[in-house]
Amino acid sequence: MASPASMDARGWFVSEVSSFEEFLLLLVYDGQKVLGYGNYRMRPTGKAVFELILRLGLSLTGLAIALFLCGCSRTGQPSEGKSSPQLVRRDVNVFLITVDTLRADHLSCYNPRSVPTPHIDGLASRGVRFVQAVAQVPLTTPSHASILTGTYPQVHKVRDIGGFVLDKFVPTLATLAHEAGLETAAFVGAAVLSHHYGLNRGFDTYNDDLGAQRAVLPGVVAEIRGDAVTGRALEWLERHQGSNNPSSKNFFLWVHYFPYDPPLPFKAKYAKDLYSGEVAFTDAEVGRLLQWLESHGLSEKTLIVLMADHGESLGDHGEFTHGVFLYDATMHIPLIMRGPEIPPGQAVDQQVRSIDVMPTLADFLHLSAGDKVQGRSLLPLLKGQEVATHYSYMETLYPKTSMGWSELRGMRTEQWKMIVAPQPELYQLQEDRLEQQNVKARYAADADHLEKKIWEVAGPPGSLGKLEQQMVDDETLRQLQSLGYASAGARRDLRIDMSGPDPKDRVAVLGILEKAAELMNHDRFQAAIPMLKGIQAKDPANPAIYQKLGVCFERLGQYQKAIDVYQTAIKHHVENDQTYASMGNNLIRARKPLEAADALEKAADMNPTNLQNLTNLATAYLQLGRFVDCEKTLNTILKQDDHYGQAYNIFGILAIRRGDGIVARKYLQKAIECDADLTEPYLSLAFLAEKTGHPQIAISYYKKYLERTPPKEHGDIVTKIKAAIAKLEGRS
Repeated sequence: MASPASMDARGWFVSEVSSFEEFLLLLVYDGQKVLGYGNYRMRPTGKAVFELILRLGLSLTGLAIALFLCGCSRTGQPSEGKSSPQLVRRDVNVFLITVDTLRADHLSCYNPRSVPTPHIDGLASRGVRFVQAVAQVPLTTPSHASILTGTYPQVHKVRDIGGFVLDKFVPTLATLAHEAGLETAAFVGAAVLSHHYGLNRGFDTYNDDLGAQRAVLPGVVAEIRGDAVTGRALEWLERHQGSNNPSSKNFFLWVHYFPYDPPLPFKAKYAKDLYSGEVAFTDAEVGRLLQWLESHGLSEKTLIVLMADHGESLGDHGEFTHGVFLYDATMHIPLIMRGPEIPPGQAVDQQVRSIDVMPTLADFLHLSAGDKVQGRSLLPLLKGQEVATHYSYMETLYPKTSMGWSELRGMRTEQWKMIVAPQPELYQLQEDRLEQQNVKARYAADADHLEKKIWEVAGPPGSLGKLEQQMVDDETLRQLQSLGYASAGARRDLRIDMSGPDPKDRVAVLGILEKAAELMNHDRFQAAIPMLKGIQAKDPANPAIYQKLGVCFERLGQYQKAIDVYQTAIKHHVENDQTYASMGNNLIRARKPLEAADALEKAADMNPTNLQNLTNLATAYLQLGRFVDCEKTLNTILKQDDHYGQAYNIFGILAIRRGDGIVARKYLQKAIECDADLTEPYLSLAFLAEKTGHPQIAISYYKKYLERTPPKEHGDIVTKIKAAIAKLEGRS
């Protein structure tokens, strides 16, 4: 059916009015008022409406009914958020740049005393800088979910790092743009934005591949350096938007930069302040992207939005990273917009929110943001109109999920910030920017008003229930934990009811945990152990302490001590599936397969969707000679993911144990085909080749193993492999 936008060629376009009666009243107004019914808007030019009525011979009521029957009784998109290709702008692009963990006061356009950021400053000088932009969550995944959907975590369902997947019924800017015919692409720099969390919906290209960095970052790779992200984005732009592609479509492009130990020359220049070095490095990479747009004539037709997902505490309030608290060190973010119809050189003082970005970009493209959106378009604000962004809800469940402490919720305005915690806090932001003076007792009425606003978003306190988590694959789980998210993806029952210690009362513990994590990142596991043991008695219900302590002993090869740590965690009732899984893994290494199988069975029962738990259980069964149980477990894995390389690898080893080399070779090659990062199959294939009298093939597989395994993971086996190669080559 024809939409109103297609019924007359005189410039009608879509908007909103509140009622059918308003439609009838506005329809007869001869001027430039915005008209419409439902979510359709029509702007008549001169006498266009009356001419149409006369031409069709319709009464006003008849015309309204005709429009209603033609499909304008609802929004310009179905309720699930689909966009109409007829309405989208074809003359512009949208380019979203998110810089992870970036404090606003570390950009020179926000703070002249900070590190120089000339490229980002240039964006601000030619566009709009929002002085009081704030995030919804101080964590990467849920914050980006809010940015892309324009909704709070209660709606998009990504409540924390790991174990939470974007609600498939919530539209994103990418789904709207894709359905409207734009080319959509994303290039992300860290495992925390893996496609497993559903943020890839709507993107024709979603590049979250970490494999290319393995040569740069040995071991578990959880992030991609900024220059690699830029390179991938520029390659896509050349391919899809370059001069050699005359049929290119308008695009929505998202590029995400993750903090990374900066390369030279930034590392040398900022040796005493690597965070500033990261910012300077990222600014240079942003400059590369902007230069490409400029040189290809796309700069003036592209709306560029640069923002952070959250900030970084850097020691403020006793936190050195982010995720635990809701203070402005992590919640105040930079937000800059530059492009067509954006007034240059403006600074907007009104508070705006992460959830306002999606509806703003949708509005710019003439797309409806859908009926689930909670943010507001900021374009009217730039024209001097009132936009209701004065209340900003914020939350962090990370203290609960990772530390066993109380979760936090807050509400921020330009003047106030209220934080609901076991010990509630109220701050006057204009007079107390550093949030040092809790004035809740003095301004009880203001605190009560803001707390009421909090529960309007979060739901009444009595309705707070169990936290539901979802599957995270094992590779992503390892990557998240390598980034310091201690309990990411761990499955256990959690109640978000403000139970547990107030995080403010655990600042000393938090500081030691962060220092221990830093030591562990530099492989100083022995140095981290006494620090972790020192806080174990002070916070015995904290799962992060046991997880880190267990990892330290495991990496030192002290498997029984790691087992003892996990048993202590179980004794204190802070166990989850990862507690049993880690204990089982160490029991396997300690050559206690019977006990390992028992622990891994419990892990699998608690979280049957964690394929690594099932893989380790199959390994324990293999060691015990329980081949039938091993095979059943592997088949359970492949029912969930028929391209799971580790399962085929163990099937190959099982076939070797059964004396079937032909079947073993088939499974091992399938394992490599499914997972190019697996190295263990090469050893098994080398063993088979050696035993069947094919020394050159065996040598080839041994060398492939050494090429693909990071040196730090070789261990003692490298000496044995080199000896085997020398023997096969006849040099021993």
